[in-house]
Amino acid sequence: MYFRFGAAVVLAVLVAVAGIAVEKRCLTLRRALTREHYRYEVLRDLYARQRLRTQQLGAPARLFEALESDRRELIARKPPGSRREQIASEPSTSTHE
Repeated sequence: MYFRFGAAVVLAVLVAVAGIAVEKRCLTLRRALTREHYRYEVLRDLYARQRLRTQQLGAPARLFEALESDRRELIARKPPGSRREQIASEPSTSTHE
């Protein structure tokens, strides 16, 4: 009789310990998942900031490239010695009303 009672107590303790181990593992995995979500958000934010910075740094170069190519095309189309070409290439000192 004592043997059965002892076996039942040991079995109950083993089930409780196994349940605690499972809960602990579940909490560890949940904590790791939360940490991964946080890291993902940080990396996504960093990526967005770096992409914005890249666009900001690249925009003037692309803009100047486009303006210069348009200017070259305009100069190439006009005959040399044209009055408009001279006016366009000289900086304006007077204001027109």
